[in-house]
Amino acid sequence: MKTSGPTFASLYSSLSEPVFLIDTEGCILEANKAFCSRFYKSGPECRGKNYYGLLLPEVADHRLTMIKEAMRTRNTVFWDDEQDEKFLRYNVHPCQSPQGEINQLLIIAQDVTDILKSLKNERLFSSSVIEAIPGSFYVIDAGGKMTVWNRYVRDQIFGKAESEMPGIIGIECIHPDDRAMMAEKIERIMKHGEELISETKVLLRGGPECRSFLMTGSRMMIDGNPFLVGAGIDITARKAAEEKVARQLQHIRSLREIDLAVRGTTDVYLSLKIILDFTLSELHVDAADFLLMERSLNTLSYVVGCGFRSQKIERTDLHIIPGSAYECLLEHKELHLSNFGGMHGEFLPSSFMMREGFVDYYVIPLVVKGELIGLFEVFQRTALQLTPDGFDFIHTLAGQAAMAIEDYRSVRSLRLANQELLRAYDATIEGWSHALDLRDEETEGHSRRVTEMTMKLARAAAIPDEALPDIRRGSYLHDIGKMALPDAILFKDDQLTEEEWVVMRKHPVFAFEFLSPITYLHGALDIPYCHHEKWDGTGYPRGLKGEQIPLAARLFAIVDVWDALQSDRRYRQGLPKQELIEHIKSLSGTHFDPNVVELFLKMITIGELP
Repeated sequence: MKTSGPTFASLYSSLSEPVFLIDTEGCILEANKAFCSRFYKSGPECRGKNYYGLLLPEVADHRLTMIKEAMRTRNTVFWDDEQDEKFLRYNVHPCQSPQGEINQLLIIAQDVTDILKSLKNERLFSSSVIEAIPGSFYVIDAGGKMTVWNRYVRDQIFGKAESEMPGIIGIECIHPDDRAMMAEKIERIMKHGEELISETKVLLRGGPECRSFLMTGSRMMIDGNPFLVGAGIDITARKAAEEKVARQLQHIRSLREIDLAVRGTTDVYLSLKIILDFTLSELHVDAADFLLMERSLNTLSYVVGCGFRSQKIERTDLHIIPGSAYECLLEHKELHLSNFGGMHGEFLPSSFMMREGFVDYYVIPLVVKGELIGLFEVFQRTALQLTPDGFDFIHTLAGQAAMAIEDYRSVRSLRLANQELLRAYDATIEGWSHALDLRDEETEGHSRRVTEMTMKLARAAAIPDEALPDIRRGSYLHDIGKMALPDAILFKDDQLTEEEWVVMRKHPVFAFEFLSPITYLHGALDIPYCHHEKWDGTGYPRGLKGEQIPLAARLFAIVDVWDALQSDRRYRQGLPKQELIEHIKSLSGTHFDPNVVELFLKMITIGELP
């Protein structure tokens, strides 16, 4: 409804009681003549002024409190004001924007002088006006005695007969926790005319049943004596609904935090510990733990727990045997035990429960795809009292735990499968290398030796650990291309002719063509393809120069030459070590990377390489 401009004026300008419209900060948007005359201002002068600035500070504070209550509850609230022997009741109506936000408040005054004056007449104390008020209506004198009450106060709050009501002290119905606070507020109302607006706990019929009420009221002077005229509305259901919503929102936030934490780690122990922390903090549970099923042993073993006084539970496994209290868990049924006297010899004997002080025990089976994978145990040193929301939340936590465990098992299975596959690949590579060595008895063991030496040299050169497996595979496969060479060339006793060398120099290309279709070996291609390249660019097959040659190939090249020249061949004898060292030095800067030569010879000197 549009309440500004001509519409406001046409509706409220002729009323004799004040009517005005403010925004949420108290700025006056519209006001009728009755409101303006209250402050001796015209309409244009009022508009844009701050309403609270027109009032005395103590009055402004009260009005602000009432208006905030209207904005919070989205319900109409009111306050009473005495002016020139007239009693005006100001009703505050929250106005919503199209987006559902409270953006304005329409405040309409109503003359209730006649209603309040009627309270002086005892014949009207139980009039239809008073009885029509929802909830409680009461009047209290300066001594705290009830002087006026409606049927609700008499029957629902005090539970008294009409004849028993005179002389009752009104504050006796207030819960002891709130009684001092209410007594102080009533005293200020009687002395200073403050307004009452307070949420308080009220005892029904003397207790022990207790309900929450929103109490409102104000002072009324009758024949010079102060009285508190008030009303109370039972807001227990509303508060319970608010608390339920708050709990649900907190549970949602908690589940979100758990989800982020669990997804951020592959450590199942950390994931389950996070879930346990939320169990204890959100549900006020004394202790809880998780057990995981060991399939091979058909046993449930402790993984992680919180809230226990001793470590005994960490050293205990659960064997579910027929006839035990735990047999139902095999059928995926929950278990709730409160009497532990008959549990001797089982997983949690009564002696353990007594030492820990537990009197209640609740177990939720963790089930994934029809399979029991673990247990979620909850222990309580008093009777376990969870609301339906609490039970829903604890079951959701159990579900989160089951998913975390299943994710961990899946990742672990995948890792094991990958490890097995890697071992199979590496065994195949070593088999290829061994088959190549077997073609030539003179080179048997060469691939193994150069691989071991190259790995030591690579570590000394600070090659990252993640690159070492590819260097190992490349070293084993460095001469795999020779499988494509004719035996007449590969095993020739004499020097090769130029034409034969053309064929021989193709074996790195054959290696590349053979290995490159295998995705798994892409990282290992540098050595088979480039180990015959030379630092000065005179190598083959591509004539790479300097640092164009991959580092892995530069490291391997010097090891390959060292092992080949150190070994006896049918057409020559192996070189002595010192002569071989001098030979390697002579090739620094031409055949080999000078830095690699320096590192290699240092390792030879200190005995790190044979």
